[in-house]
Amino acid sequence: MRGRMLRIVALGILIVATMSGKSSARAIKAATRGDDPQRAAGKPCDYACLTDFIDRYLAALVAHDPSRLPVAAHAKFTENTMQMKLGDALWGTISGTGSYKVYFADPHAGEAGCEVTIRENGTPAILVVRLKIVDRKITEVETIVRRGADPAEALEKFGHPNPVWLEPVPASDRTSRQDMLKDANLYFEGIVHLDGDIPPFDDKCNRILDGIQDTNNPSYNEGWANGTYNPAALGCRDNMNTKIWAYIKAVDPRRFMIVDEKMGIVFGFFMFNHPGTVLEADVPGIGKIPMPPSAKRPFNVEVAEFFKIRSGKILQVEGVQLALPYKTPTGWDH
Repeated sequence: MRGRMLRIVALGILIVATMSGKSSARAIKAATRGDDPQRAAGKPCDYACLTDFIDRYLAALVAHDPSRLPVAAHAKFTENTMQMKLGDALWGTISGTGSYKVYFADPHAGEAGCEVTIRENGTPAILVVRLKIVDRKITEVETIVRRGADPAEALEKFGHPNPVWLEPVPASDRTSRQDMLKDANLYFEGIVHLDGDIPPFDDKCNRILDGIQDTNNPSYNEGWANGTYNPAALGCRDNMNTKIWAYIKAVDPRRFMIVDEKMGIVFGFFMFNHPGTVLEADVPGIGKIPMPPSAKRPFNVEVAEFFKIRSGKILQVEGVQLALPYKTPTGWDH
């Protein structure tokens, strides 16, 4: 056991240095380097200022009027990885906001984001927004719209976000930006290495994706349930240790965009790569279980995901997924 723990610690140190590829290393460097675009511009935008930008963006969006926003001359906007003009796509079809809302902000990086439910021509959907603010102007807008009523309605059935998303982390329980990023990245290392003992999961950790709690939820079947065996009934660590995620061969790029030290949240966009060549999972103690049909084809999934971290432990994971053709770029590749 001691040897195993030493290997995990060594792996964590190695990950901080290399971050499983150049894209992750660039993301970590950008999130932790000392240069502050807000301070350099001479007009710092603090936490309240950044979250106010999210409020203003959503209000302008519902009004179908991007001219309400202070937008830089060469601002970039994407919806579902596609670059387009601010005012296109959802700007023309949104009909209101819903009842579910989680905000996060990073004054150090000058970025803010949210996950909210909306209505698109009356149909429920989930919207994720990331804004980059420089000199109190919007320079980047990155959005994912998770269409289809079921995920949004499932989120709203919770009544409100998990309280951990809304509670600031006490100063005594906070960890450094670098450690928060390392802990979040270990989650993806656990996925690609099929080892739930790599991420620093809290024993009560839960995950919600597309409005569905897919851990500690025995009533949910994502396609692997077999008799009395159901990975969704397990916690975060044991769920990952089933090795059912073997069809995910890489998570790259990993773009860590926001480190909200006040709330203990790390947020980013992560591209999951599925070649479709893994046909079964070898589940410890169970044996080989066929992959569901959805995993037996080449495709990518862009996941907008955020992690609650307190005292170096991952307490909660939440996000939305966007299925894409295999090898689709993020729209933000450089």
